[in-house]
Amino acid sequence: MFGKKAHKKQKAQIEKEDVSEKPKIETWIGGNVNIVGDISFTGACSIDGLVEGNLSSDDPESTLILGENGVIIGNAHAANIYANGRIDGNVMASKKVELHPKARINGDLHYNLLEMAVGAGVNGKLMHQELSQAVESAELVEAKSEAEDAELAPVKDSSEKA
Repeated sequence: MFGKKAHKKQKAQIEKEDVSEKPKIETWIGGNVNIVGDISFTGACSIDGLVEGNLSSDDPESTLILGENGVIIGNAHAANIYANGRIDGNVMASKKVELHPKARINGDLHYNLLEMAVGAGVNGKLMHQELSQAVESAELVEAKSEAEDAELAPVKDSSEKA
């Protein structure tokens, strides 16, 4: 009565669509893993451990998933970013960012679409960008990061013998 059957059918249809949208995780960094260095990935990458370095993907359909215990100390760049952990660095998403209740971003957030749950926090600038602007911005940040890394590289003394 009053459309309960129609509502149930509609709800079932939505649940089917939600399941089909979940990306297949191709890279997973577990809770007991600490990585020092930059990571480049395609597809979906899930982080539950600690990454001290930049995470980036040129894949236009890439997805970065940061679990509740996940920590990234560096910049994060992907098409879609779903965070419930901590990122100490700038975040760039050409498509969508979802910040879940325990998400903490300590850096600027560049996004096209943003969904932020109650409890999530951002200590930095929120910068809305269209898709093309987000891609250009990410390329500039990556180039700057590479230049900074080159400046910090140890210099060998040419007078020392190998």
